[in-house]
Amino acid sequence: MSLDAIVIGAGHNGLIAAARLGQAGRKVLVLEAQDRPGGLLGEAGGMRMAAMPTGLNPEVARTLALHRYGLSYGKPMATIALGAGAPVRIDGNRVEGMDPATAAAYAELHGRLAKQAGALGRMLLKTPPRLRDGGLADLVSLGRMGLSVRMLGKADMRDLLRIVLSNVWDVLNDEIGDGPLAGALAMDATLGGAMGPRSPGTVLALLYRMAGAGAGAPGQRAMPLGGPGALIDALAKCVEAAGGAVRTGAVVERILVGDDRVEGVRLAGGEELRAPLVLSNAHPRRTLVDLLGVAGIDAEDARRARSMATEGMVARLDFTLSALPDVAGLSAADLGQRLVIAPDMQVIETAFNAAKYGELPERPALECIFVQGETPRLSVSAEFVPCTLKAGWTKASRDLLAASVLAVLEGAMPGIGARVTGTEIATPADIEARFGLPGGHWHHGEFRVDQMLMLRPFAGAAQYRMPVAGLYLCGAGAHPGGDISGAAGWNAAGQALKDGRAGK
Repeated sequence: MSLDAIVIGAGHNGLIAAARLGQAGRKVLVLEAQDRPGGLLGEAGGMRMAAMPTGLNPEVARTLALHRYGLSYGKPMATIALGAGAPVRIDGNRVEGMDPATAAAYAELHGRLAKQAGALGRMLLKTPPRLRDGGLADLVSLGRMGLSVRMLGKADMRDLLRIVLSNVWDVLNDEIGDGPLAGALAMDATLGGAMGPRSPGTVLALLYRMAGAGAGAPGQRAMPLGGPGALIDALAKCVEAAGGAVRTGAVVERILVGDDRVEGVRLAGGEELRAPLVLSNAHPRRTLVDLLGVAGIDAEDARRARSMATEGMVARLDFTLSALPDVAGLSAADLGQRLVIAPDMQVIETAFNAAKYGELPERPALECIFVQGETPRLSVSAEFVPCTLKAGWTKASRDLLAASVLAVLEGAMPGIGARVTGTEIATPADIEARFGLPGGHWHHGEFRVDQMLMLRPFAGAAQYRMPVAGLYLCGAGAHPGGDISGAAGWNAAGQALKDGRAGK
């Protein structure tokens, strides 16, 4: 088989990279270890890890013409905060269920953060500039980044520079006080990683989450019509329409190299596939240390890959229900929205304090969505749950996690426990084992200041190019990071195409 490119991993970023390469005339094969495409959005093992995707970056979806393959989105979701008395509905910057003064303060803060997130959003579909040994293009790119911030105006620019490296705890307490609105924003700033509301840099993580929204107001979530599977189906069809192919059950064992250039991959079982271009949607550490091998990179790159902050602290639980619950203050339509059970930031910080010492929190913070069908299901993301549990992941510890999550659910939705007929659990350790993600980290690496923009995944490897010519990183470990925007895959393919035209 004559191939121009191989993509390792059929998560959404890998499929987007393959589709862009295919539409540019490259013959592409996507290799997926699981029995179906999708990565964390798929249903490998019967459970979907990313239960609530955000919308794809609009430019990515438009340029790939994904509407031709059946992809469409419903109305952007509201966030409904539970567990602090009556439900609080958050729809963009509009709030129902809070006193007018707090709602007005939230609207003012949200508007300001949205404007600042918009300045950062201009960087999402661009290759980060090199800070050292860069050329004229890197200087121009760096200048544009600065200009996008300067265009905020003097007051907003100063405010951004004041808070960008701060923690959300201080900013939200100063602006709106602690409570369900602060809890919901703090969930956005911390979900998926291992930083609590008091951790420095969580404001930057919140702004990036807001900037990456694909529909509605900044930070709002959107679900594809037909669920997350509809997004993966559309992307797979787009790849095939562009002349590419997706091969499942194909475990890549090694990235092949000759004369300091990538030559293809070897699969488990010994089959070798040749191509002059390989894009990896795998974790940076797995790509460089496991698949490429430390013999192919210098000692400093190996050290940086191994020392990445990549400890995941989110567990996924699915509860099968006999019937949807009756929740006071919520309509049937409300049950289809994003539900957050984090009554205040202190609940989140307390959960983080337990997890950072390898213990289960008594009261985890939860993000939930009801999946309706013949058998209704409640999909829950629980933070903070350590990947490496001090007591070890035994049946007893898994039962304790399920019991603590159910206790929180029962407090917010009385009577739901009696309707639970089955429970599935995926701890961060399960996610690590199932998907080859070190630490079970959703975002392939922490959203920390030293692992973002031109420092993602680490200094010297931030332009998608890996140390061997022809090898690129196209997953969430590359800029701009996790969530379901598709920007990392899009950017990596674009950089590979640009390098190809330049004869590199």
